[in-house]
Amino acid sequence: MIQKRVLFSFVFLLIAPLWTTAYSAANFKDDDSVAVENTDARAKEQLTKSLKNFSLDQDFHYHGGVYAALYGGGGYLDSDRWNYTDTQGNIGMGNYGGSWGGIGGLKAGYQFKGWKIGRSPYRITEAVEFDGFYAGYSNPMNGYIGSFSGPVFHGKSVSPDMQLNVGIMTINDITKLITPYRFAPYIGFGVGGGIVTASNITGLAPAGAADVTHSSTTGAFVLAEILGAEYYLTDHLSIFIEGKFIYFDSSVSIFKNVERFDIMTSSAAKASFALSNFFQYIGVAGVKYVFW
Repeated sequence: MIQKRVLFSFVFLLIAPLWTTAYSAANFKDDDSVAVENTDARAKEQLTKSLKNFSLDQDFHYHGGVYAALYGGGGYLDSDRWNYTDTQGNIGMGNYGGSWGGIGGLKAGYQFKGWKIGRSPYRITEAVEFDGFYAGYSNPMNGYIGSFSGPVFHGKSVSPDMQLNVGIMTINDITKLITPYRFAPYIGFGVGGGIVTASNITGLAPAGAADVTHSSTTGAFVLAEILGAEYYLTDHLSIFIEGKFIYFDSSVSIFKNVERFDIMTSSAAKASFALSNFFQYIGVAGVKYVFW
């Protein structure tokens, strides 16, 4: 019996200090909950970052779905030269001064949910959209029209002018980076077609001759490069700014084989006038809404 009591006393003396240390380290609170201190600095930093990202995710929810947008702005139309021919044997070439004009358009498309980048709150998404807009330009030009007599060119100075109304429709593919701060930069590429209507074409008749106006419409293949940024005011409503570079298929015929076009001679001529390397540089701002 004495041996058992001695053994129990010895075991108690061994266990008691360990129990006291564990109890003290556990740091029991008044409600009997336990606060365990983590001394790993990297673990603390990772926990803080995770909590912050979780908070940002809760503040903003990116929605995939159908959307529509309206926008407006301005653009610059440019072509490096113009060319002229007619049935009287006259030819012409000159410089295109370029001009500024107003822009108005709309979009409709579908944006996909996309993919998260690892465990971060950032997301890569894709969108496919129809984009259509109108631009109006007034286009002063200058150059010479005439004919060759042997190696000598006999021409007169002309200053063509016209009103160009440009309608462009493209299908765009957009790649976007969604951030937890409601800001989303994006890039895109589009293909489609354009319609150019030239009206009030003046200034091609030589000095002293009657100045006759003409109108014409032509179409062209279009390529578009897009760069923009979007800011979400709510989960569904956003505003955006966007820059576009528009390339028309080289050689856009403004009017072709126009009857009764008097140029350099008193008789009628069928004339063809074309812009080469036709570009538009566009900047717009707009509002967009994601429906579902």
